[in-house]
Amino acid sequence: MAENIGIVIKAEADNHAQVVVDRKGACGGCQPTGGGCRSCLASAKIQSRVANPVNAKAGDLVKIHISSANLFSSAAILYLIPVFGLLIGAFTGTWAFSAFGFANSFGSIGGAMSGLVVGFAVVIILGRRPGIRQRIVPTITQVVTPSIGKLDIKKIPCCG
Repeated sequence: MAENIGIVIKAEADNHAQVVVDRKGACGGCQPTGGGCRSCLASAKIQSRVANPVNAKAGDLVKIHISSANLFSSAAILYLIPVFGLLIGAFTGTWAFSAFGFANSFGSIGGAMSGLVVGFAVVIILGRRPGIRQRIVPTITQVVTPSIGKLDIKKIPCCG
């Protein structure tokens, strides 16, 4: 189960909210050393849209949750479908070009590129389906600290 703490910057009418959280993951260990991997050069903050069943308001400090099963299934959709498309395209291209007497390498390269494009198209189509999108959206589970006064978005490093 993945949990994170963030600040609500905008509550939307459809039980969703815009939340700013610290970047985690690949950047977790390299910042204190001063050197490191440089995988997070753009920003240390991420702004994302999350489900808001607890009706958090702008300025609230909230706990955000996404289950491990949903996280792994969405990663599988994002990574495995294009790879399978690439492999199927490469094998199909090799077979099709060899059937017509052309060099196998051209068929393999063309088929792989076509399969990869088809795989990404499938991922985009699946990502736009409301049922799948609803499962992979993180959810605010708790308001840690209610807002005190007005939120100054300029003080948040990613949004000013």
